[in-house]
Amino acid sequence: MTRSPYWYGMHRGADAEGGGAADLQTDVMRFIAILAICLVVIFALVQSIPLAPVETVAVEPDPVPEPVATIEAAAAPEPEPLPEPVVETPAPVVDPPPPPPPAEEPGFTLRFESDLALTRLVARNVIGLYAIGDDSSLRMNYSRGRISFWEASTPNQFHEMERATVPGNVMQALLRTAEVDPTTVKWGVTLPAEMQRDLNGYLESADSGSLIIAANGRLRLEQ
Repeated sequence: MTRSPYWYGMHRGADAEGGGAADLQTDVMRFIAILAICLVVIFALVQSIPLAPVETVAVEPDPVPEPVATIEAAAAPEPEPLPEPVVETPAPVVDPPPPPPPAEEPGFTLRFESDLALTRLVARNVIGLYAIGDDSSLRMNYSRGRISFWEASTPNQFHEMERATVPGNVMQALLRTAEVDPTTVKWGVTLPAEMQRDLNGYLESADSGSLIIAANGRLRLEQ
């Protein structure tokens, strides 16, 4: 059996027509699917949009409460001023008056009639004049018009001579000889036996007075 030269062409045309309809159907189905997807998306978007606009309510801050006026307390009466303390001024301290000097007890003072009487009697060794300190004593010597002092033992018995009656040249001679305190040194006088008897008689017969040693070696009492 031989085919007609026109058979292929006729069948191809029919197959071609059938294939085009299938493609078109596929495209339509794709378009419908895409459209369905788009509608689903649009529907979802429409569902998410609220139907009525939401009114925003502005939240106003709470007003600051105004300070409540404080009720002034009634003015308290002013306290009465306290009396000023009385400051007692202490009485000035008055030193007690010094005690009166003790009354001079009756006694005797011994002195020379003059400076010449002292030097003459010392030069003749009639009397002895001593400068007596705490640790030592010095005896006055008078020779050729010069007064000097020599170390000597303190006499066992002597009569103290008033310091104020010691002549100045005698005091200067003592200070040239030794370092002594002229305000504390004692001046002692030793008397011969006859003058000592006269002294004892005056002491027994009188209570006080000035015993004067004269240049002639005699002793007299002056009241």
